Parts: sequence; structure tokens; C-alpha cells
Amino acid sequence: MSGRRIEQVSVVGAGFMGTGIAQVAAMAGCPVKVHDTHPDALHRSVETIRWSLQKLKGRGIYAGDVEETLERVRPARDLAEATAEGDLVIEAVYESVPVKEELLKRLSGIVRPEAVVGSNTSSVPMEHLSAQLARPERFIGTHFIGPVPLMPLVELVLGPATSDDVLADVRWFMERIGKTCIVVRKPSPGFLVNRVFMAAALEAMQCWLQGVGTLEDIDTGMRLGYGWNAGPFEIMDNAGVDVMAGIFAVMGAEVPPAIREMLEQGHLGRKAGRGFYRYGPDGKRVRSVS
Repeated sequence: MSGRRIEQVSVVGAGFMGTGIAQVAAMAGCPVKVHDTHPDALHRSVETIRWSLQKLKGRGIYAGDVEETLERVRPARDLAEATAEGDLVIEAVYESVPVKEELLKRLSGIVRPEAVVGSNTSSVPMEHLSAQLARPERFIGTHFIGPVPLMPLVELVLGPATSDDVLADVRWFMERIGKTCIVVRKPSPGFLVNRVFMAAALEAMQCWLQGVGTLEDIDTGMRLGYGWNAGPFEIMDNAGVDVMAGIFAVMGAEVPPAIREMLEQGHLGRKAGRGFYRYGPDGKRVRSVS
């Protein structure tokens, strides 16, 4: 398949990441079908896209028509309906190995033989996921960085059998939707970006817990001193504290006690209204926890 034939996109999972992926594909002119097992999630996804498009348009970042873009996003309650015509089918469900493996097994019997299946995961090894598919050569990791409409990077993570054609096709498509790709060519815990980031995150947490600096000072230091767009605690809140715990586990590192305590209290980051920082209903930070 030529990359020019990736037109119809299917996204499975209408959460924070899946919604963002659907939005950028629609903004690039692609018809998108979005599936989720929870009907309420589908409704929230469409409304979130509407809100995001209006915000981007108001800031002069997006020049397209909001309603026309929304017309390209079609919610689908049935998985087979959502994926039957997809040229690129991206699973963006919860960062859980069993959940992703079970979904990929189902997709293997539904998607067209020529379709590419992508997995939006920040840490799950490709060998575990590709093994669930009848055509592992047509599988690739597509690690978007959230918030997807604003972050330009996608990690393309090769599975053991990913074909050169699939890599070329997906890279072409990602560039079409405005993303810059880096390629992870060998198995690596946390892939590339998270592998480097987690080392920095651990040190940032030690500085905070030891009283060397406040959350704000550490985040500000990394933004202004090293040119990061967001500090380590802001990044962890945006990604989700639960997601970060999963990355620690996949990398074979002990989940820090402070992270475990936050999980027990339901402080999962921006999506829960509280993580390292507190957030209002609009998702904006209101004040720090400490």
C-alpha cells in the first residue's frame, strides 16, 4: 500500500489521547471513525474536539471551519463498523498490556488485510502486542505525545516484523497531519523519549521530596533553563500519574512511593483534577499541592 492511500482513519478509544488523534486527523482532512465501549465517552470526545477546535481557531492556530472538521469525525458504537474501512486503525485504549492484547486479537479478525494497525502506547513492548495479530508485518507503534493537537512529535516504534513499507506509509501519513516522527528501531524499555525522560523525572522527584526545590521551581527551572515546553511535574500530570506508574513498571523500575500514594488517593493528574498540582473544571492549574 502506498502512503497516499491512508485516507480513512479509525481510532479505538475515545479518551484523552484517542480524542486528540481523531482531532488532528480530521483537521488534516481525513474522515475518522471513533469507537469506545462507553457511549458517554463518544459524546464527550466529539464535544472536546469542538471545544479544542474553537480554542485553536480563536488563537489563530487553525484556519479551518470547525463544523466542517467535526463532520469528518463519526462516532461508532460497534467495533467492526468503526474499523471495517480503516486504512490506518489506531488503538488508543488504557495503558494496560492485557487490555491492549485482547483488543488487538479482536482487531486481527476485523480489519482489512491491507490495513495498518497502530498502537498508541508509551511503554508496552511491541513484541507483546504484535504477537496478537495475524499480520504482524502490518503493525507499528504510534506513540503520540499529549496533548496531541499541540505536541508535534510522534514516536514510530518498530515491531519485530514491521515492514519497511508500513514504516514509510505511516511516516508519510504522520507528516501529512503535521507531525514530526522519530523511529525507535530496537526494543527499548520506555522506547526513546520516555526512557530519557524517566531518568530526569526520578531526579526531579528526589529534589522535590528532599526539599531542594518546590514543584514550581523545578518545573520553571527546566522550562527556562533547558528550554523544555513543560516541566517534569507538569508533564507527568498531563500524561497521567497512572500512566507514569505503568512506564516505571515496564522499565523494571520501582514505582516511587510518592506516586503509589497519589494512585491510592485517586490523584491521577490533570484528568482527575489533581496530581502534583490542582486543576479546575476547565483543566487549568489553580494551585500546587505543596
